[in-house]
Amino acid sequence: MTTGFGVSFAAATEEDGKISLLNQEISGVLTAVGGGMVGAVISILVTRASNQETLQRMTHVLEHSLTSSLRSDNARLTPVRHLWHHYFITTVRGKNVWRYEQYPFDLSANVGSLAVEIDVESDMGLVNKYLVEAFVRHERLTIVSHKARDESNVFVEVYPQFGGELSEYFGIGFVRTWDSTNIVTKVVLSRLPLVPGSIGTLSDSDCAEMERIWELGFGRQNEVLPNCT
Repeated sequence: MTTGFGVSFAAATEEDGKISLLNQEISGVLTAVGGGMVGAVISILVTRASNQETLQRMTHVLEHSLTSSLRSDNARLTPVRHLWHHYFITTVRGKNVWRYEQYPFDLSANVGSLAVEIDVESDMGLVNKYLVEAFVRHERLTIVSHKARDESNVFVEVYPQFGGELSEYFGIGFVRTWDSTNIVTKVVLSRLPLVPGSIGTLSDSDCAEMERIWELGFGRQNEVLPNCT
């Protein structure tokens, strides 16, 4: 339809057998975009057995791509589309602990955005759905997460040097702990597990190892609150 609209636009704006440069550009964009979409759709339909399934998948991708508010150049998101092992410090019943989760950004098919839902178990054993979104600005990766359908407590993580070629990235996060205290905390993304602990709160020995890993990794390229003298 877009291809046809481009052709129709060119015909409608033609005057004395000519079309202006601006209208040529508009018509060309519409025709090219339409042609690309038609080609992609035909290719998908030929290779898949169920047209209805294809339509549902395309509708899902388009809906989530267009409604996301955290947009990025799609090419910059390519190295982020991966299953990441995520570690961070929070406070549980007055004790600082490292927590472990997984961010399955490889499952997000959105164009120009990344968004997935994960299950997070509280210290009381309750499981809640969390929406996790990511965007890239130049070399900085930012991840924003909050309980699904509830934006009262947003966890923001910033990774200052994200190029996509390393296996581990170290940053800082801003979060309200389960003890209702706002903190600046340590965060880590890794392509592989860094300690053997399972999802949730890590053991004391694993927490000590994560402290060592973060201090070494973050300190290589960053300094927190450097002195002004």
